[in-house]
Amino acid sequence: MSATLAIINANIKTQNPNQPHAQALAIENNHIKKVGTNQDITPLINQTTLLLDLGGKTVLPGLIDTHIHVADYGQCLLWLDLTSTKSIAELQTLLKQKTATTPPNKWIIGQGWNENRFEEKRMPTAADIDPLTPHNPVILYREAAMICVANTQAQTHANLTPTTPNPQNGTIDKTPQNNPTGIFRDTATNLIWQAVPQPTQTELLSATALACQKIFQAGITSLHWLILSESELTLIQSLYEQNQLLFRVNIIAPETLIEKATQLKSKNPEMLRVSGAFIVVDGYLDSKEAALTQPYSDDPVNTGKLYLSKKTLSTSIMRALTFGVQPVIHAMGDRALDLTLSVIEQTKSIPRIRIEQAALLNAELLERLKKQNVAITIQPKVISTEFSVWFAGKRLGPRVNWLHPLKTLLDAGVVVAAGSDCPMEPLNPMLGIQELMLHPNPQQRLSFDEALSLYTINAARCSDQETLKGSIEEGKLADLIILTTDPATVEPHKLSKLTLDFVILNGQILIVS
Repeated sequence: MSATLAIINANIKTQNPNQPHAQALAIENNHIKKVGTNQDITPLINQTTLLLDLGGKTVLPGLIDTHIHVADYGQCLLWLDLTSTKSIAELQTLLKQKTATTPPNKWIIGQGWNENRFEEKRMPTAADIDPLTPHNPVILYREAAMICVANTQAQTHANLTPTTPNPQNGTIDKTPQNNPTGIFRDTATNLIWQAVPQPTQTELLSATALACQKIFQAGITSLHWLILSESELTLIQSLYEQNQLLFRVNIIAPETLIEKATQLKSKNPEMLRVSGAFIVVDGYLDSKEAALTQPYSDDPVNTGKLYLSKKTLSTSIMRALTFGVQPVIHAMGDRALDLTLSVIEQTKSIPRIRIEQAALLNAELLERLKKQNVAITIQPKVISTEFSVWFAGKRLGPRVNWLHPLKTLLDAGVVVAAGSDCPMEPLNPMLGIQELMLHPNPQQRLSFDEALSLYTINAARCSDQETLKGSIEEGKLADLIILTTDPATVEPHKLSKLTLDFVILNGQILIVS
């Protein structure tokens, strides 16, 4: 049978080690039929074939984001974008414009400011915001780190007073006179956020549909959607039935919601499926709640927290397997990884078990990981944040050399895949590849092809879907992205600026606008 779509004169990076590069490919309906040279493809072309001569443009497998909160991203797209502000005065101008179009008492939420870019070289405070927003509660998040500034209206809505104590692992900044400045750090940001009203289902549907468009425009053809609530299942069902899911979706639900999640209706599991149950073993390094075998170097009485016992973790894993989904286990510290592996080593599991955000390893854990059918999934921008914002070297001491040892893991044959953690971190997968190539530890930096594998073939492997996608091979789904510039020839620090020409999903050409 002839090809429905043929691509010739292309720079194809297949992610197939047996055929790393190709010049042409043929697609029959929604699957790849042939990969090779122009001459190999010619016999499959006839008058009904759509022929694309790419003139040397680069073709990559469709990119896979293994960790994204799509509904939260949709809400953030409606927020005030402060990433371009270079001074508090510019921030005030944008806020004044937003206030003029916002009804009284409606919350104004923004994100993206960074005092290091400001002419004033300081953080904005409630005193900077209050005169412009007398009738609206306002919360503005910093670009990186869990820091926000809230105006007096927002603090009032949150029932905060000058005597409100700092929460555990959080700080409310005060003046020398002991008055709140409006700046909240770490877990203290939750004191404000908990007062923000939840959007209606209609508002959430509209915002999430917008997020889907942005995700597609980034070249992501598959993603793993981590849901937080049962209402997101209804949202996903609605988007699916309205044909507004513009990519393939694997749903990862909290283990407590997995029974509800598996009741989702999908006519095509290649486009929408429930794939994983999320299980949390410990906390995060930034809050010093990742469970460590030895105390934090700057906090000698603190070894973090284990949220589950070995017995409870084993029960949760078996429950996930009973529902036919993959256990996705958040284990960040070396003590949490030791506990997780001790259960995995006793579990006769057919599907590959996934360890999410595995961060701090050691030589013994590496050897144990090599022996198990596991995948490690990470978020590249989080890695640079941990080194630059959370001062990982100070918190971990010499152990920092085992923090996110990605090159070591890949060389050992461990499957490592990547996602964005959007909206907590930027969506852009090319930024993720850039961060992997510029790992803060030079010994752990990846080549372009290695970094790309975390968003392609390894991302497919982490959910046992490598026979369907993740590389450009005969018989696999026809999901591709096309770029004018070969990313392998671009300096790593410029990768995040690359843009797509178009996307092919299911064998159909989709224009990125």
